[in-house]
Amino acid sequence: MKIENLTWIGLLTWLIIAVPSIYAAFTSGLMNRSEGWIWLGSFVAFIVLYLFATKTSSTTTRLILIAGESIAALICIALAASGFQPILLVIIAAQLGVHNYRAALIATVVQTIALATVLKLTDNEDAIAIAFAYFAFQLFGAYTASVARAESEARLALAAVNAELEVTSGLLEISSRTSERLRIARDLHDLVGHHLAALTLNLEVASHLTEGKAREQVEKSRGIAKTLLSDVRDVVSRMREDDPVDLGIALRALRDAIPRPVIHLDLPNEFPVRNSAVAQVALRAVQEIVTNTVRHAGAKNLWLRMALRESQLEIEARDDGGGATAVQFGNGLRGLRERVEDVGGRLDVSSAPGSGFTVHVSLPLEVRS
Repeated sequence: MKIENLTWIGLLTWLIIAVPSIYAAFTSGLMNRSEGWIWLGSFVAFIVLYLFATKTSSTTTRLILIAGESIAALICIALAASGFQPILLVIIAAQLGVHNYRAALIATVVQTIALATVLKLTDNEDAIAIAFAYFAFQLFGAYTASVARAESEARLALAAVNAELEVTSGLLEISSRTSERLRIARDLHDLVGHHLAALTLNLEVASHLTEGKAREQVEKSRGIAKTLLSDVRDVVSRMREDDPVDLGIALRALRDAIPRPVIHLDLPNEFPVRNSAVAQVALRAVQEIVTNTVRHAGAKNLWLRMALRESQLEIEARDDGGGATAVQFGNGLRGLRERVEDVGGRLDVSSAPGSGFTVHVSLPLEVRS
């Protein structure tokens, strides 16, 4: 079960209770008295507070709104004790179970005592039995919500691990390809290059020891050997240069591995980065952005745009999460900033409550040694 679905389940539950309760209030004559309008106002106030509580990102504000829900529910029960209005207390317990199961247990006990007291004051003979029955319902709601939260957290943790695995796979591919090219370059230089150099020297000596047509052939062979040695050195030099890395392949694989948030990629059709160090930092930057969004932002969408501008690789990321008043640099962001600055780049992070996070990374395409 997704945590987001609990919001709709709570709203649907309220509607199922509201329709027959409001109908009964009008047909029984309750609405002909002033208490009836207080009851109706409390009933409507409950769902308004509920919707605000499910949208706010502030824990303190959420707890205040939930306390208001509890008061509104108890007023409804006190003014119209018949019906299924105590189920409103179950909705409250489920809300608290999403965020803190221990707090939900405490609130459940307090609400049950309050429910029993209210029912006693309305001369309900079965007050204790009803209160215990709804106590069980509240426990079930709180536990179900807590399990849903744990499952959601496990899913987010798995998504973060998938992001790390995808990036690690891309980094290993870059590293192994670079290492293989360097190994071949060294072999060509150390084996073929040295033998050709020795052959050139031997042919030069032979040219001094021969005359006539034989010397002409030796000189031709010497020229071929020198040309071949020059070609080998050119090949070795080119192989020591970085092969362009297509970041688009790695980034699309990362996008497909993350179910939530939905990653919207904006990339050039061809996205080659010749400097492997820059490519690795870029992949690490995207990994950190995605991981932070998955674990902390509570976002549904992440927009990620990468572009090549003159001599810079630009990475811009924006999510639709809750945001924060101040940006706190944890170990992940600090490590990312260090990597970016090591290659001469720049990292900027900004946020505001309700506006999500925005990250901008600028990397030079050529790193000065």
